[in-house]
Amino acid sequence: MKADVILKKKEDAVSPVIGVMLMLVVTIVIAAVVAAFAGGIATDTEPTPSVVLSADAYEDKVMIQSLSGDRLEIDKLSVNIYKEDGEFIVKGTIDKTGQDSYFTPGEILKVTLGEKKLSDTVQIVVTSNDKHTVFNKEVIVKA
Repeated sequence: MKADVILKKKEDAVSPVIGVMLMLVVTIVIAAVVAAFAGGIATDTEPTPSVVLSADAYEDKVMIQSLSGDRLEIDKLSVNIYKEDGEFIVKGTIDKTGQDSYFTPGEILKVTLGEKKLSDTVQIVVTSNDKHTVFNKEVIVKA
């Protein structure tokens, strides 16, 4: 009788160890999948363009020059102009006359402002794809 009890205890000890090991493996696999998705493995991200731009502001227009860096798709650019205190003034319209579809180093873009007139100092913000800010600078308006 005692021999049966001893054998039975040894057989019972194997199942809990295997069960705990399986639970650990499942937990580790789930944690790895969650970490992969949280880290962005499943998203398709677009890198931020690297460019050097300069801008000149006039009463009725803004001229932006690409000095160096990546080429930017003109249709995906937006130009917003703000007062020094951060108050929004106008969203500029890019004049594509004589331009191909890309803004490359050495080119100058003319941005028209419609009926708005600029004065004093303004902040010009150029974004690509409505999410990547590629230029953000205060500029003194020239006569």
